[in-house]
Amino acid sequence: MRALDWAADEAALHGLPLRILHASVWERFEGATPAEDLPDRSSEAALLEEIIGAAAARARERRPEVAIHAEVLPGEPVDVLFQAAEDAFALVVGHRGHGALARRLFTDSVGPGVAERASCPVVVVGDSVPVPPRGHRQVVLGVGEATDAAPGTFALQEAQARGCDLVVLHARSRQEARQGSPRLRNSAAIDALLSAAVPERAALGSGVLVDGRVVDGHARQALLRASDHADLLVLGVRHRRGTGRRELGATHSAALRHSPCPVAFVGRPWPSP
Repeated sequence: MRALDWAADEAALHGLPLRILHASVWERFEGATPAEDLPDRSSEAALLEEIIGAAAARARERRPEVAIHAEVLPGEPVDVLFQAAEDAFALVVGHRGHGALARRLFTDSVGPGVAERASCPVVVVGDSVPVPPRGHRQVVLGVGEATDAAPGTFALQEAQARGCDLVVLHARSRQEARQGSPRLRNSAAIDALLSAAVPERAALGSGVLVDGRVVDGHARQALLRASDHADLLVLGVRHRRGTGRRELGATHSAALRHSPCPVAFVGRPWPSP
C-alpha cells in the first residue's frame, strides 16, 4: 500500500494517469477444467476483484484528480510488469527490505526482477518508507565514474516536479582518494563528472538548485547516509553487454534493502510525461 500511495502521488505530480496491476498465475488457467482439489474458480476471481478494487478505491480517495485504471492480468508478476513497462513513464513496486527472510529471498523478489528488465525507470518503495515523504526537500542522484544522461535527466525532472533541490553525489574509495582516480585527479575533473551527470543548461532551465558533492568512502555507505535526508534516491543502472537486462550490483542491492526513501533505478531513456 505504501507503493500504491507513492505511485498515486507521483501521478498527481506529473499530471499522469495511474495504471494499477495485479498479476495472477491463476488467471492463466481460466477456461480450463479445474481438478477437484483446486480452489473454486469463482471464489478466486472474486478475491482478485476485491484486491484490485480495494487498491483502486484507495488511490481514488487519495488522489481524486488522477485518472485510475486497475486490472488483473495473467502471468508471473515480473513478466507482467516487464511488459506493462514498455510504454510507462515509471514503474512503481513495493519491497520488503528488512529481516533475514527478506535478505534470503532478495534475488527472487519482484523489485530486483523488474529493475533488471524494465525499459522505464523502476521506483522501489520499501516497507518502512514514509508516504508522504518526510519533507527533506531533496532528490539525491548517485553517480559513478561512468556517467549516463538518463538518470540525471530523471532526477532533475523529479526535483523540478517537487520544487526541491538536487544533490549529485559521487563517492570515492579511500584508495582512489589517496592515489587519484584516473578521471578524478583534480577539482576540474570532478566538476566535469558532476556536470556530465546533470548538464548545466538543463539545470538552469529547470530552476532546480543542483549541489554537486564528492565524498570519500564506500558508495553504499555514502548513498545510504544521503538517502536518510532525501525524498528520493536515483541510481543509474548499466546494461549487460549482449543482453536486454540491467545489471544490479552490491550498491543497488544495499539501497533496495536499506534505503529509508524510495529508490529509482534508471537505465535507458523513457517516454516523456
